[in-house]
Amino acid sequence: MTDPDRPRVILATSNGTGMGHLARAAATALACEDVEPIVFSLSQALPLVGRFGIRGEYCPGRRRTGMADSPWQHYLAARIQALVTETGARAFAFDGAWPYAGVQVARARLPHVAFTWMRRGMWQPGVNRAALDQRSLFDHVLEPGELAHPADRGATRELGDATRVSPITLLEQVDRLPREAAAGRLGLDPDMPTALVTLRTTEPGSAEARAEADAAGAAVRAVLADPDWQVAVTSTTISPGELGVRSDRLTTLRGVFPLARYLAAVDAAVVEAGYNSFHEVLLAGLPAVIVPTRAAVTDDQTGRARWAAEEGFALHAREDDPDQVSALTGELLRPGTRERLAERCAELPAPRGASETATALAGLAGTFTRHRPGLGERARTARLHLRPAVTRAASLLPGGLGARLTGTPPEAPEVTEDLERIDTDIEHILPGTSDRYRRARLRIVARFYRDGA
Repeated sequence: MTDPDRPRVILATSNGTGMGHLARAAATALACEDVEPIVFSLSQALPLVGRFGIRGEYCPGRRRTGMADSPWQHYLAARIQALVTETGARAFAFDGAWPYAGVQVARARLPHVAFTWMRRGMWQPGVNRAALDQRSLFDHVLEPGELAHPADRGATRELGDATRVSPITLLEQVDRLPREAAAGRLGLDPDMPTALVTLRTTEPGSAEARAEADAAGAAVRAVLADPDWQVAVTSTTISPGELGVRSDRLTTLRGVFPLARYLAAVDAAVVEAGYNSFHEVLLAGLPAVIVPTRAAVTDDQTGRARWAAEEGFALHAREDDPDQVSALTGELLRPGTRERLAERCAELPAPRGASETATALAGLAGTFTRHRPGLGERARTARLHLRPAVTRAASLLPGGLGARLTGTPPEAPEVTEDLERIDTDIEHILPGTSDRYRRARLRIVARFYRDGA
Protein backbone atom coordinates (compact mmCIF):
# COMPACT_ATOMS: atom_id res chain seq x y z
CA MET A 1 0.00 0.00 0.00
CA THR A 2 1.48 3.36 -1.02
CA ASP A 3 1.55 6.36 1.28
CA PRO A 4 1.50 9.72 -0.51
CA ASP A 5 2.73 11.50 2.62
CA ARG A 6 6.00 9.57 2.79
CA PRO A 7 8.88 10.20 0.36
CA ARG A 8 9.98 7.13 -1.54
CA VAL A 9 13.39 5.51 -1.77
CA ILE A 10 14.48 2.80 -4.18
CA LEU A 11 16.60 -0.06 -2.84
CA ALA A 12 18.37 -1.51 -5.87
CA THR A 13 20.27 -4.80 -5.84
CA SER A 14 22.52 -6.54 -8.30
CA ASN A 15 22.17 -10.24 -9.04
CA GLY A 16 24.78 -11.67 -6.66
CA THR A 17 25.63 -15.31 -6.07
CA GLY A 18 23.49 -15.56 -2.93
CA MET A 19 20.65 -13.85 -1.10
CA GLY A 20 22.81 -11.28 0.69
CA HIS A 21 21.87 -8.24 -1.42
CA LEU A 22 18.16 -9.00 -1.31
CA ALA A 23 18.22 -9.89 2.39
CA ARG A 24 19.80 -6.53 3.22
CA ALA A 25 17.28 -4.73 1.02
CA ALA A 26 14.40 -6.56 2.69
CA ALA A 27 15.71 -5.82 6.18
CA THR A 28 16.16 -2.14 5.33
CA ALA A 29 12.72 -1.93 3.71
CA LEU A 30 11.07 -3.44 6.78
CA ALA A 31 12.88 -0.92 8.98
CA CYS A 32 11.67 2.09 6.97
CA GLU A 33 9.25 4.29 8.92
CA ASP A 34 9.70 7.77 7.46
CA VAL A 35 10.02 6.73 3.81
CA GLU A 36 8.26 4.23 1.56
CA PRO A 37 10.74 1.66 0.19
CA ILE A 38 10.59 0.09 -3.27
CA VAL A 39 12.96 -2.74 -4.18
CA PHE A 40 14.38 -2.77 -7.71
CA SER A 41 16.35 -5.94 -8.31
CA LEU A 42 18.17 -7.91 -10.96
CA SER A 43 17.70 -11.05 -8.87
CA GLN A 44 15.10 -13.64 -9.81
CA ALA A 45 14.65 -14.27 -6.09
CA LEU A 46 12.73 -10.98 -5.77
CA PRO A 47 9.36 -12.77 -5.20
CA LEU A 48 10.71 -13.94 -1.83
CA VAL A 49 10.94 -10.30 -0.72
CA GLY A 50 7.38 -9.74 -1.91
CA ARG A 51 6.21 -12.14 0.79
CA PHE A 52 6.89 -9.37 3.32
CA GLY A 53 4.44 -7.07 1.56
CA ILE A 54 7.32 -5.01 0.14
CA ARG A 55 6.66 -3.55 -3.30
CA GLY A 56 9.29 -4.43 -5.86
CA GLU A 57 10.12 -4.52 -9.54
CA TYR A 58 12.31 -7.05 -11.34
CA CYS A 59 14.79 -6.01 -14.02
CA PRO A 60 16.53 -8.73 -16.05
CA GLY A 61 20.31 -8.74 -16.15
CA ARG A 62 22.30 -8.52 -19.35
CA ARG A 63 22.72 -12.26 -19.84
CA ARG A 64 19.03 -12.87 -19.30
CA THR A 65 18.00 -10.30 -21.90
CA GLY A 66 20.57 -11.46 -24.44
CA MET A 67 21.55 -7.84 -25.11
CA ALA A 68 25.12 -6.76 -25.75
CA ASP A 69 26.69 -4.84 -22.87
CA SER A 70 26.28 -1.29 -24.18
CA PRO A 71 22.58 -1.56 -25.09
CA TRP A 72 21.86 -3.27 -21.78
CA GLN A 73 23.55 -0.51 -19.77
CA HIS A 74 21.33 2.06 -21.47
CA TYR A 75 18.33 -0.21 -21.03
CA LEU A 76 19.11 -0.32 -17.28
CA ALA A 77 19.41 3.47 -17.17
CA ALA A 78 16.06 3.82 -18.93
CA ARG A 79 14.43 1.42 -16.47
CA ILE A 80 15.83 3.32 -13.48
CA GLN A 81 14.83 6.70 -14.88
CA ALA A 82 11.30 5.53 -15.66
CA LEU A 83 10.79 4.04 -12.19
CA VAL A 84 12.16 7.09 -10.39
CA THR A 85 9.98 9.39 -12.48
CA GLU A 86 6.88 7.29 -11.80
CA THR A 87 7.39 6.93 -8.06
CA GLY A 88 8.91 10.36 -7.37
CA ALA A 89 11.68 8.65 -5.42
CA ARG A 90 14.10 11.02 -3.71
CA ALA A 91 16.89 8.52 -3.06
CA PHE A 92 18.31 5.53 -4.96
CA ALA A 93 20.54 3.08 -3.06
CA PHE A 94 22.52 0.52 -5.06
CA ASP A 95 23.73 -2.61 -3.23
CA GLY A 96 26.41 -4.37 -5.25
CA ALA A 97 30.17 -4.84 -5.54
CA TRP A 98 30.38 -3.26 -9.02
CA PRO A 99 28.24 -0.20 -9.92
CA TYR A 100 26.85 -0.64 -13.42
CA ALA A 101 27.49 2.03 -16.03
CA GLY A 102 23.72 2.21 -16.42
CA VAL A 103 23.43 3.50 -12.86
CA GLN A 104 25.87 6.27 -13.74
CA VAL A 105 23.85 7.24 -16.83
CA ALA A 106 20.63 7.28 -14.77
CA ARG A 107 22.23 9.50 -12.13
CA ALA A 108 23.28 12.02 -14.78
CA ARG A 109 19.66 12.18 -15.93
CA LEU A 110 18.28 12.52 -12.40
CA PRO A 111 20.24 15.36 -10.73
CA HIS A 112 17.70 15.87 -7.94
CA VAL A 113 17.86 12.26 -6.70
CA ALA A 114 20.42 11.18 -4.09
CA PHE A 115 22.37 8.16 -5.36
CA THR A 116 23.93 6.01 -2.63
CA TRP A 117 26.33 3.10 -2.99
CA MET A 118 25.71 0.36 -0.43
CA ARG A 119 29.28 -0.95 -0.51
CA ARG A 120 30.31 -3.78 1.77
CA GLY A 121 33.82 -4.10 3.16
CA MET A 122 35.82 -7.34 3.55
CA TRP A 123 37.07 -7.44 -0.04
CA GLN A 124 39.72 -9.97 -0.91
CA PRO A 125 43.13 -8.28 -1.10
CA GLY A 126 43.92 -6.95 -4.56
CA VAL A 127 40.53 -7.62 -6.17
CA ASN A 128 37.90 -5.29 -7.64
CA ARG A 129 39.98 -2.16 -7.08
CA ALA A 130 38.75 -0.66 -10.36
CA ALA A 131 35.25 -0.55 -8.89
CA LEU A 132 36.43 2.04 -6.37
CA ASP A 133 36.87 4.50 -9.23
CA GLN A 134 33.07 4.58 -9.34
CA ARG A 135 32.66 5.95 -5.82
CA SER A 136 32.84 9.56 -7.04
CA LEU A 137 29.76 8.84 -9.13
CA PHE A 138 27.63 8.57 -6.00
CA ASP A 139 26.41 11.24 -3.64
CA HIS A 140 26.94 9.05 -0.61
CA VAL A 141 28.49 5.71 0.35
CA LEU A 142 27.00 3.53 3.10
CA GLU A 143 28.98 0.54 4.39
CA PRO A 144 26.99 -2.31 5.97
CA GLY A 145 28.68 -3.20 9.23
CA GLU A 146 30.99 -6.19 9.46
CA LEU A 147 31.67 -8.10 12.68
CA ALA A 148 35.00 -9.22 11.21
CA HIS A 149 36.06 -5.67 10.33
CA PRO A 150 39.31 -5.97 12.37
CA ALA A 151 40.39 -8.67 9.89
CA ASP A 152 39.50 -6.64 6.78
CA ARG A 153 42.50 -6.63 4.41
CA GLY A 154 40.74 -5.30 1.30
CA ALA A 155 40.81 -2.10 -0.69
CA THR A 156 38.00 -0.38 1.24
CA ARG A 157 39.56 -0.77 4.71
CA GLU A 158 41.45 2.53 4.81
CA LEU A 159 38.92 4.60 2.89
CA GLY A 160 37.18 7.38 4.73
CA ASP A 161 34.46 7.98 2.17
CA ALA A 162 31.74 5.80 3.71
CA THR A 163 29.29 6.05 6.57
CA ARG A 164 29.48 2.71 8.35
CA VAL A 165 26.36 1.30 9.95
CA SER A 166 25.98 -1.77 12.15
CA PRO A 167 25.59 -5.21 10.52
CA ILE A 168 22.41 -5.47 8.47
CA THR A 169 20.43 -8.66 8.98
CA LEU A 170 16.81 -9.78 8.87
CA LEU A 171 17.22 -10.94 12.47
CA GLU A 172 16.52 -7.33 13.41
CA GLN A 173 13.19 -7.21 11.60
CA VAL A 174 11.53 -10.65 11.65
CA ASP A 175 9.92 -12.36 14.61
CA ARG A 176 11.50 -15.72 15.35
CA LEU A 177 9.10 -18.56 15.93
CA PRO A 178 9.42 -20.61 19.13
CA ARG A 179 11.16 -23.95 18.69
CA GLU A 180 8.14 -26.22 18.41
CA ALA A 181 6.37 -23.99 15.89
CA ALA A 182 9.56 -23.46 13.85
CA ALA A 183 10.33 -27.18 13.77
CA GLY A 184 6.77 -27.94 12.72
CA ARG A 185 6.95 -25.50 9.82
CA LEU A 186 10.23 -27.07 8.65
CA GLY A 187 9.08 -30.66 9.06
CA LEU A 188 11.56 -31.38 11.86
CA ASP A 189 11.21 -33.24 15.14
CA PRO A 190 11.34 -30.52 17.83
CA ASP A 191 12.53 -33.04 20.41
CA MET A 192 15.68 -34.00 18.48
CA PRO A 193 18.78 -31.77 18.27
CA THR A 194 19.07 -30.36 14.76
CA ALA A 195 22.05 -29.34 12.63
CA LEU A 196 21.54 -27.05 9.66
CA VAL A 197 23.84 -27.46 6.63
CA THR A 198 23.62 -24.71 4.00
CA LEU A 199 26.79 -25.13 1.97
CA ARG A 200 26.15 -23.92 -1.56
CA THR A 201 26.97 -25.67 -4.81
CA THR A 202 28.10 -24.33 -8.17
CA GLU A 203 27.71 -25.72 -11.69
CA PRO A 204 27.47 -29.53 -11.73
CA GLY A 205 30.67 -31.23 -12.78
CA SER A 206 32.96 -28.30 -12.00
CA ALA A 207 35.90 -28.63 -9.62
CA GLU A 208 34.20 -26.16 -7.28
CA ALA A 209 31.00 -28.22 -7.29
CA ARG A 210 32.90 -31.40 -6.47
CA ALA A 211 34.70 -29.67 -3.60
CA GLU A 212 31.47 -28.28 -2.22
CA ALA A 213 29.76 -31.64 -2.65
CA ASP A 214 32.51 -33.25 -0.63
CA ALA A 215 32.26 -30.54 2.05
CA ALA A 216 28.46 -30.75 2.23
CA GLY A 217 28.52 -34.52 2.27
CA ALA A 218 31.15 -34.60 4.98
CA ALA A 219 29.07 -32.31 7.19
CA VAL A 220 25.83 -34.24 6.64
CA ARG A 221 27.42 -37.64 7.22
CA ALA A 222 29.14 -36.39 10.38
CA VAL A 223 25.79 -35.31 11.82
CA LEU A 224 24.02 -38.53 10.89
CA ALA A 225 26.84 -40.55 12.45
CA ASP A 226 25.32 -39.53 15.79
CA PRO A 227 21.94 -41.34 16.06
CA ASP A 228 20.58 -38.66 18.39
CA TRP A 229 20.81 -35.89 15.77
CA GLN A 230 18.80 -34.89 12.71
CA VAL A 231 20.04 -32.66 9.88
CA ALA A 232 18.31 -30.10 7.66
CA VAL A 233 19.81 -29.08 4.32
CA THR A 234 18.68 -26.17 2.17
CA SER A 235 17.35 -26.53 -1.34
CA THR A 236 20.61 -25.13 -2.73
CA THR A 237 22.59 -27.94 -1.14
CA ILE A 238 23.43 -30.98 -3.24
CA SER A 239 20.63 -33.54 -3.05
CA PRO A 240 20.85 -36.36 -0.49
CA GLY A 241 21.09 -38.92 -3.29
CA GLU A 242 24.16 -37.23 -4.74
CA LEU A 243 25.68 -37.18 -1.26
CA GLY A 244 25.17 -40.91 -0.97
CA VAL A 245 23.08 -40.34 2.17
CA ARG A 246 19.72 -41.98 2.88
CA SER A 247 18.14 -41.33 6.25
CA ASP A 248 14.80 -40.47 7.79
CA ARG A 249 16.76 -38.02 9.93
CA LEU A 250 17.58 -35.84 6.91
CA THR A 251 15.14 -33.10 5.83
CA THR A 252 15.53 -30.96 2.72
CA LEU A 253 14.23 -27.41 3.17
CA ARG A 254 12.78 -25.86 0.03
CA GLY A 255 11.80 -22.24 -0.50
CA VAL A 256 12.37 -21.32 3.16
CA PHE A 257 12.98 -17.58 3.45
CA PRO A 258 14.04 -16.08 5.70
CA LEU A 259 15.78 -18.81 7.67
CA ALA A 260 16.20 -16.28 10.47
CA ARG A 261 12.56 -16.83 11.41
CA TYR A 262 13.13 -20.55 12.09
CA LEU A 263 16.52 -20.61 13.81
CA ALA A 264 15.01 -21.60 17.16
CA ALA A 265 14.56 -25.07 15.65
CA VAL A 266 18.31 -25.37 15.06
CA ASP A 267 21.02 -26.27 17.59
CA ALA A 268 24.10 -26.10 15.36
CA ALA A 269 24.93 -25.03 11.81
CA VAL A 270 27.52 -25.62 9.11
CA VAL A 271 27.28 -22.60 6.83
CA GLU A 272 29.13 -20.67 4.18
CA ALA A 273 31.04 -17.58 5.27
CA GLY A 274 28.96 -15.16 3.21
CA TYR A 275 27.86 -11.89 4.78
CA ASN A 276 24.26 -12.90 5.32
CA SER A 277 24.67 -16.40 6.77
CA PHE A 278 27.73 -15.43 8.81
CA HIS A 279 26.03 -12.55 10.58
CA GLU A 280 22.75 -14.39 11.04
CA VAL A 281 24.24 -17.40 12.84
CA LEU A 282 26.62 -15.38 15.00
CA LEU A 283 24.12 -12.69 15.98
CA ALA A 284 21.51 -15.37 16.66
CA GLY A 285 23.96 -17.07 19.02
CA LEU A 286 23.92 -20.27 16.96
CA PRO A 287 27.04 -22.47 17.32
CA ALA A 288 28.50 -22.98 13.86
CA VAL A 289 31.25 -24.25 11.61
CA ILE A 290 31.99 -21.52 9.05
CA VAL A 291 33.17 -22.77 5.65
CA PRO A 292 34.41 -20.18 3.11
CA THR A 293 33.60 -20.95 -0.52
CA ARG A 294 36.07 -20.45 -3.34
CA ALA A 295 33.15 -19.32 -5.50
CA ALA A 296 33.22 -15.89 -3.81
CA VAL A 297 34.76 -13.35 -6.20
CA THR A 298 35.12 -10.18 -4.11
CA ASP A 299 34.05 -11.27 -0.64
CA ASP A 300 36.92 -12.26 1.69
CA GLN A 301 35.12 -15.22 3.24
CA THR A 302 38.36 -16.79 4.44
CA GLY A 303 39.30 -13.69 6.39
CA ARG A 304 35.83 -13.56 7.91
CA ALA A 305 35.87 -17.22 8.98
CA ARG A 306 39.39 -17.06 10.39
CA TRP A 307 38.49 -14.03 12.48
CA ALA A 308 35.46 -15.78 13.93
CA ALA A 309 37.54 -18.82 14.86
CA GLU A 310 40.39 -16.79 16.34
CA GLU A 311 37.95 -14.77 18.45
CA GLY A 312 36.09 -17.88 19.62
CA PHE A 313 32.75 -17.15 17.94
CA ALA A 314 32.72 -20.16 15.59
CA LEU A 315 34.79 -23.01 14.18
CA HIS A 316 36.44 -22.63 10.77
CA ALA A 317 36.89 -25.39 8.18
CA ARG A 318 38.25 -25.31 4.64
CA GLU A 319 35.93 -26.21 1.81
CA ASP A 320 38.60 -28.28 0.03
CA ASP A 321 39.29 -30.39 3.15
CA PRO A 322 36.25 -32.64 3.73
CA ASP A 323 38.07 -34.52 6.50
CA GLN A 324 38.43 -31.24 8.40
CA VAL A 325 34.78 -30.37 7.74
CA SER A 326 33.76 -33.77 9.11
CA ALA A 327 35.97 -33.53 12.18
CA LEU A 328 34.85 -30.02 13.10
CA THR A 329 31.19 -30.88 12.52
CA GLY A 330 31.62 -33.75 14.97
CA GLU A 331 33.27 -31.33 17.39
CA LEU A 332 30.33 -28.97 17.00
CA LEU A 333 27.89 -31.64 18.17
CA ARG A 334 29.60 -31.82 21.55
CA PRO A 335 27.58 -29.97 24.22
CA GLY A 336 30.66 -28.28 25.69
CA THR A 337 31.71 -26.86 22.31
CA ARG A 338 28.26 -25.50 21.55
CA GLU A 339 27.96 -23.97 24.99
CA ARG A 340 31.32 -22.24 24.64
CA LEU A 341 30.50 -20.79 21.23
CA ALA A 342 27.00 -19.70 22.25
CA GLU A 343 28.35 -17.90 25.33
CA ARG A 344 30.88 -16.05 23.20
CA CYS A 345 28.26 -15.04 20.61
CA ALA A 346 26.00 -13.77 23.40
CA GLU A 347 28.57 -10.99 23.94
CA LEU A 348 27.83 -9.52 20.49
CA PRO A 349 25.55 -6.46 20.29
CA ALA A 350 22.01 -6.76 19.00
CA PRO A 351 21.74 -6.06 15.25
CA ARG A 352 20.52 -2.58 14.35
CA GLY A 353 22.06 -1.89 10.94
CA ALA A 354 18.77 -2.04 9.04
CA SER A 355 17.27 0.70 11.19
CA GLU A 356 20.40 2.81 10.89
CA THR A 357 20.38 2.44 7.11
CA ALA A 358 16.69 3.31 6.89
CA THR A 359 17.30 6.43 8.95
CA ALA A 360 20.25 7.47 6.79
CA LEU A 361 18.27 7.04 3.57
CA ALA A 362 15.32 8.95 5.00
CA GLY A 363 17.69 11.79 5.84
CA LEU A 364 19.04 11.85 2.29
CA ALA A 365 15.55 11.75 0.81
CA GLY A 366 14.51 14.68 2.97
CA THR A 367 17.53 16.96 2.60
CA PHE A 368 19.22 16.25 -0.74
CA THR A 369 18.95 19.06 -3.29
CA ARG A 370 20.96 18.10 -6.37
CA HIS A 371 24.32 16.83 -7.52
CA ARG A 372 26.57 18.77 -9.83
CA PRO A 373 28.87 16.45 -11.75
CA GLY A 374 32.51 17.46 -12.05
CA LEU A 375 34.48 17.64 -15.27
CA GLY A 376 35.77 14.05 -15.01
CA GLU A 377 32.30 12.68 -14.36
CA ARG A 378 30.84 14.62 -17.28
CA ALA A 379 33.54 13.20 -19.54
CA ARG A 380 32.81 9.64 -18.42
CA THR A 381 29.09 10.15 -18.91
CA ALA A 382 29.67 11.57 -22.38
CA ARG A 383 31.64 8.47 -23.31
CA LEU A 384 28.79 6.30 -22.09
CA HIS A 385 26.32 8.26 -24.19
CA LEU A 386 28.60 7.84 -27.18
CA ARG A 387 28.41 4.04 -26.98
CA PRO A 388 24.90 3.69 -28.51
CA ALA A 389 26.00 5.71 -31.55
CA VAL A 390 29.03 3.47 -31.98
CA THR A 391 26.81 0.41 -31.56
CA ARG A 392 24.36 1.64 -34.20
CA ALA A 393 27.24 2.35 -36.59
CA ALA A 394 28.70 -1.11 -36.01
CA SER A 395 25.33 -2.71 -36.75
CA LEU A 396 25.53 -1.29 -40.28
CA LEU A 397 28.78 -3.09 -41.08
CA PRO A 398 28.52 -5.60 -43.93
CA GLY A 399 27.92 -9.31 -43.48
CA GLY A 400 27.58 -10.78 -40.01
CA LEU A 401 30.28 -8.59 -38.45
CA GLY A 402 27.79 -6.06 -37.13
CA ALA A 403 25.71 -8.72 -35.39
CA ARG A 404 28.85 -10.23 -33.83
CA LEU A 405 29.88 -6.84 -32.44
CA THR A 406 26.50 -5.61 -31.23
CA GLY A 407 24.50 -8.74 -30.48
CA THR A 408 21.07 -9.52 -31.88
CA PRO A 409 18.32 -7.69 -29.95
CA PRO A 410 16.07 -10.10 -28.07
CA GLU A 411 12.44 -10.53 -28.96
CA ALA A 412 9.99 -8.21 -27.22
CA PRO A 413 8.61 -9.70 -23.99
CA GLU A 414 5.25 -9.23 -22.35
CA VAL A 415 4.88 -6.42 -19.80
CA THR A 416 3.17 -7.79 -16.69
CA GLU A 417 2.70 -7.14 -12.97
CA ASP A 418 2.87 -10.85 -12.17
CA LEU A 419 5.96 -11.16 -9.96
CA GLU A 420 5.65 -14.93 -9.83
CA ARG A 421 6.43 -15.12 -13.55
CA ILE A 422 9.91 -13.65 -13.53
CA ASP A 423 11.33 -17.07 -14.37
CA THR A 424 9.97 -16.57 -17.89
CA ASP A 425 10.80 -13.93 -20.50
CA ILE A 426 8.81 -10.96 -19.25
CA GLU A 427 9.16 -7.29 -18.46
CA HIS A 428 7.93 -6.99 -14.90
CA ILE A 429 6.20 -3.75 -13.96
CA LEU A 430 5.69 -2.42 -10.44
CA PRO A 431 2.10 -3.12 -9.38
CA GLY A 432 -0.21 -0.19 -8.75
CA THR A 433 1.48 2.21 -11.15
CA SER A 434 -0.09 4.56 -13.68
CA ASP A 435 -1.04 4.13 -17.31
CA ARG A 436 1.62 6.72 -18.06
CA TYR A 437 4.24 4.41 -16.56
CA ARG A 438 3.01 1.45 -18.57
CA ARG A 439 3.30 3.54 -21.74
CA ALA A 440 6.84 4.54 -20.73
CA ARG A 441 7.75 0.89 -20.22
CA LEU A 442 6.30 -0.04 -23.62
CA ARG A 443 8.50 2.64 -25.17
CA ILE A 444 11.52 1.02 -23.51
CA VAL A 445 10.49 -2.32 -24.96
CA ALA A 446 10.16 -0.75 -28.41
CA ARG A 447 13.60 0.83 -28.10
CA PHE A 448 15.60 -2.12 -26.85
CA TYR A 449 13.80 -5.24 -28.05
CA ARG A 450 13.25 -6.62 -31.51
CA ASP A 451 9.66 -6.17 -32.80
CA GLY A 452 8.86 -4.11 -29.69
CA ALA A 453 5.37 -2.78 -29.05
